[in-house]
Amino acid sequence: MTLKDDSICRFCRKGKLVKREVSQKFEREGLEVSIEGLPALVCDFCGQVYFPPGIGDRIAVAANDLFALSEIKHAGRYTAVMQSPMGSK
Repeated sequence: MTLKDDSICRFCRKGKLVKREVSQKFEREGLEVSIEGLPALVCDFCGQVYFPPGIGDRIAVAANDLFALSEIKHAGRYTAVMQSPMGSK
């Protein structure tokens, strides 16, 4: 079953899923990176976040690339912004 806008949340079974852009932070060995603008469906009741198929892999690659960049530059924090493939209403 594919989740879509206005689906019922599978976690709480009370709220409806709405399209949103979310941010995700990651920390590894004292380095922090964040990725903003991630397309997601978010429950309007409990806040559970669902990512579209394939986004998880893209997030992992982006986070690993940001960690590699921050290790090279010896900086403590980097942020990336993803373009949303879900479109806007």
